[in-house]
Amino acid sequence: MKMLWKDFYHGPWPYWVGAVVLAFLNIIILYVRQSPWGVTANIEEWAILLGGKVGIVSESQFTLTELMSSSGTYLNLGVVLGALWSTLVASQGRFRPIRQKKFVFSALIGGILMGYGARIAYGCNIGGLLNGIASSSLTGWIFAGAVLLGTYIGTKILIRFLV
Repeated sequence: MKMLWKDFYHGPWPYWVGAVVLAFLNIIILYVRQSPWGVTANIEEWAILLGGKVGIVSESQFTLTELMSSSGTYLNLGVVLGALWSTLVASQGRFRPIRQKKFVFSALIGGILMGYGARIAYGCNIGGLLNGIASSSLTGWIFAGAVLLGTYIGTKILIRFLV
């Protein structure tokens, strides 16, 4: 029994276990919220609020109180904190110095492009892919093919220019 807990905390877990856990959590979220899990809409709402505070957006239709009471805020925060927790528990968390500036710029540009692409596609891998496939939508399967193709092309670009 002690070995089971050690494997639970220090992993690695098989991929199928992670898939089952995510599927179960997605079902719970759908039942509780009465709508599928979405990530990017809530992030856009926060960006509009912050943009209004610094003067980039002329008028923000969101208030801090509304966003703090939004279930999307807590779901997104849970994803970030859960990823941090699982990394630290598995003793995989490492802080390393940045070796080259091109890694910082490529990560920044990649993050901006991913966020922009997710927003104009009306969903990220959770909303567009997982919820799309779970609801038997053709767009979910198209999204899956595009993700696989994009991953292949992106990997080739990274290997050529960054390694």
